[in-house]
Amino acid sequence: MRWMGCALLLLAVGCEGPLVPRPRLARAQRGEQVVVSLMDQLRADWELLGHVKMEADERQALIARYNRNLLRLVRHVRYDVLVRKQQLPCPFELEQGGTRLIRHLGEVFDDIVPTADVQLEELEERYVVPGLGVPMVGVIPAVKLKRDFGIASFRARGSVSMLTGVLDFPGGKPVMRLIPRRQNEDVRVGRMRYQLAGDFSAAIELYWRLTRVQKDRFLGLLRPQHVRNTTGLVCMERYDPHKIPVVLVHGLASSADTFANLVNRLMREPEIRRNFQFWYYNYPTGLAWPISAAGYRAALRRTRDHFDPQRRNLNWERMVVVGHSMGGLITRCSQSAQPWKLLEHTPDSSPRYPDALSSFLSGEYANRSLPHSRRGDSLRLPSFLDPVRAGRVVYMATPHRGAPIARNRLVLLFNHLVYLPQTLVQEFFSIATLQQDNLLIHPGKILEQFTSIRQLSPDSYFIRALSRLPLREVPTYSIIGDRGLNNSPLSSDGIVPYWSSHISWGAEDIVPSDHHVQDAKETADVFVRILRGALHDRNLHAKH
Repeated sequence: MRWMGCALLLLAVGCEGPLVPRPRLARAQRGEQVVVSLMDQLRADWELLGHVKMEADERQALIARYNRNLLRLVRHVRYDVLVRKQQLPCPFELEQGGTRLIRHLGEVFDDIVPTADVQLEELEERYVVPGLGVPMVGVIPAVKLKRDFGIASFRARGSVSMLTGVLDFPGGKPVMRLIPRRQNEDVRVGRMRYQLAGDFSAAIELYWRLTRVQKDRFLGLLRPQHVRNTTGLVCMERYDPHKIPVVLVHGLASSADTFANLVNRLMREPEIRRNFQFWYYNYPTGLAWPISAAGYRAALRRTRDHFDPQRRNLNWERMVVVGHSMGGLITRCSQSAQPWKLLEHTPDSSPRYPDALSSFLSGEYANRSLPHSRRGDSLRLPSFLDPVRAGRVVYMATPHRGAPIARNRLVLLFNHLVYLPQTLVQEFFSIATLQQDNLLIHPGKILEQFTSIRQLSPDSYFIRALSRLPLREVPTYSIIGDRGLNNSPLSSDGIVPYWSSHISWGAEDIVPSDHHVQDAKETADVFVRILRGALHDRNLHAKH
């Protein structure tokens, strides 16, 4: 039996350091005789697993022994390749997804890590599904994501695939089947069907280690131009046209991995795993949220243009958009049918609210045709993008009327530390000659208004203009924290008071949480109900 390309098996190029666990193997478990013994036992157990007549306790013991020996075999091969660098005959052939035989695992993955070897650092709970097989995480190198998997990614070290491995013996020849766990719940062995084992938490943990967006949280706030490599819309799994997209947008001084615990809890539900795929929009939070909202709408449009150019897949119309904190403002703005109204004059903006931005945007600039249109006109033209046509909208701890903490002197100090991208500054001053008022008198004063902190204040121009935006009629949900005090409507999550996060339309749930409501277990329960409602509506329409 030849090596069959197993020299590339489990090769963790680009995954050095603590990102992916190193292979370890006890001395007593090493050696070719150990592999031969494991293969013989696995072959005998596989044949027994196909028998119908067997006591339940005996079958469970058989599954446990098969899984234990298969885990030892996978660890052994991984250790030989990565540590001992041996080129020995591979004890099995490999099959990915049941579609074709892989002669070189490196065609797909750089590494396959048994989830039993992954220690959780970021996630609060671990969710596993008992069953047959060894749960594993396939590490997909970044260069292969779009080309082979259709997965959009940050410029990171790669992505992951949730797998369960079973060693099959068709015709007596051993074949390791790497089954995508999100799409499959069971496997056939002879005349029997068995639930597949699964560990979804380990894959989520490794995914966010590889993307490394968390380290850029404050960099995105203070130096937005430095996080361009981690800005964009991404999905952890291969795009599936049969699943409804759920798009999550994070808040200030945060990153997309803030939803890791929420998605981890949602993955417990088989119907959610089968019917929904989770997308994340990561962006530099130092920019005023209307600018980020324009980038968000553009990213969604480009993504659908790529995957559904004919606009025939109705799952995009059923999309669930979710925004936490400032991400909720981005989500709300993107649902407006007339977002350009953000640039119209607000009658009560002056003199009650002496806002330099109000004076700037209420002048000729709002309606004037600008030169140099090829440069983007970042302050106006993005407002004319089409709204996001979602099927459901979820706001979490969203400051619809602003956050009073943005008036705090210490917080405003951070505002002065924010450096806007040079391209935005250049575009801003390129239109200075169109304004003959406050811009030329106090250019710095107006420029600082385009930072996120300034535009989160209840007195800010965009917050006040937000209330005038006409929204698409769509099922809407609000999840609001009260820190467990049970004192709404006088409550606050510690950052956003209830009077700001409450809206007069849609459903509302109060959870005993601080501002990080996305981490609350009660929030996951609310989301399960929301997603089941979206699934029910799709099934109902399909029947008609």
